[in-house]
Amino acid sequence: MNIEKSNQSGFDSRAYRDALGCFGTGVCLVAADDANGKPRAITVNSFSSVSLHPPIILWSIDSQSDRYNLFTESELFSVNVLPASDAEVSTHFARYVEAELKGEQLARDSNGVPVYTGALAQFVCRTSWRQKAGDHVVIFGDVIGFNSRDGDALGFFRGNYTSHSIPDLK
Repeated sequence: MNIEKSNQSGFDSRAYRDALGCFGTGVCLVAADDANGKPRAITVNSFSSVSLHPPIILWSIDSQSDRYNLFTESELFSVNVLPASDAEVSTHFARYVEAELKGEQLARDSNGVPVYTGALAQFVCRTSWRQKAGDHVVIFGDVIGFNSRDGDALGFFRGNYTSHSIPDLK
């Protein structure tokens, strides 16, 4: 096996991205209000739990994202774990600048934070820390509210959507 070296001038970023794609992830929508109070969202697969006590999560955003300023300046946001049936929702919020949550997609928690109504789990957070890391900013959030329901989760593996479900091992 030939291991690619990331510090060489001929570094193959496509091969690196393909290698990262071997790690299956979940898919989430992160939502927050923009400066005009409109609820916007972005698709991410960089969500992770950091701590149980106190409850802290993290996610990251590309510094070239059209929604970079919105999310790096937001004090409150929600992370919404998508169900397996929401690949189209994920694709929409991954690509479009006018990524406004509206209609039946939108609810607000008791703090007024926008949440996605179709989510398997919702985590409402207060930004506690931001850290620049290469071409992304990692956003840490103190979880101030959450809920969840049963169902299969949307996943992403090797550049394609998949489903995370509990197999029947009987």
